[in-house]
Amino acid sequence: METLFWLEDSIVGMTVSSTQWGYPIVLSLHAIGMGTLVGVALMLTIRVLGFAPAIPVTSMAPYWRVALGGFFLNLLSGSALFCGNASELFFNWAFRIKIVLVLVGLALTWWLVQICVKRSDQISPAHRILAALAMVTWLSAIIFGRLIGYWS
Repeated sequence: METLFWLEDSIVGMTVSSTQWGYPIVLSLHAIGMGTLVGVALMLTIRVLGFAPAIPVTSMAPYWRVALGGFFLNLLSGSALFCGNASELFFNWAFRIKIVLVLVGLALTWWLVQICVKRSDQISPAHRILAALAMVTWLSAIIFGRLIGYWS
């Protein structure tokens, strides 16, 4: 608990929790990062699931770097948001589940990029299953992120 209170009393924690513009700015950055990361991930998964077959799957490889940029923006903004309310968020089950889902979603999407995008345009049923799992994981992470404010 001492570490959690220290995070809340840090400059970042106090800026997020105690200033007029700290929380809205950091939350907006978090939304932009989420939209970038999850948008690219869903774009890839939807393509692998069969939408827009005229677009080669391998042409989506450069977007992975954009998705990683969104992830790092989310990592920084999410850490700042956590510092603003660490003593409550640490014990919030929706928060914990969201973090696990984000890590799983990132791993599944990375795996999908490695298999489908960088090697060939051939999409197997296993790739489709992987894409569906990644899509469900990302959507679940968003849902649990929204539940953070309602679960204690």
